[in-house]
Amino acid sequence: MEDYAEIRGIIDEYITLMDKLIDFEQEKLQAVKVKDLKKLDAFLKEEQAYLLKLRGLDQKREKLQKQLGAEGLTYRQIIERTEGDTRIEMENSYNILSEKTKQFNELLSTLKTYIGIRLHTIDEVMKQFGNESMQTDQTGIYDRIARNSEKAANRPIKFTKA
Repeated sequence: MEDYAEIRGIIDEYITLMDKLIDFEQEKLQAVKVKDLKKLDAFLKEEQAYLLKLRGLDQKREKLQKQLGAEGLTYRQIIERTEGDTRIEMENSYNILSEKTKQFNELLSTLKTYIGIRLHTIDEVMKQFGNESMQTDQTGIYDRIARNSEKAANRPIKFTKA
């Protein structure tokens, strides 16, 4: 049995980062709700920084797992290989991380819904002004071609002399 206690430190770092990401996404959601475009624009740089932190933490975890001979193992598999207090502490940290991840994903889903509603509203206003939909449909390219062909079929044919 290997000593995987160092991996608990990585899990705790993920928990700390997830707390920051949850706060960040909640701020973003509030900005979407109040239509604060300047704030949303400012969030782009901050979001890139968080993505870099996540990537760095992933690399740190992968390196440590490789050093410990646990390359490719999930946290659950690593926890199963531990015993005693280390196992209990790792299980607790893993459960906290799982809850934080669930909370983060739910927040992202809510944010996506709000943005979808805003896009739909903009799309409807654009349609009232006679512009085509700005939203990309979930349909495939062939469906869009067929719709455009139907529009073309309804237009009168103009003949010109060559």
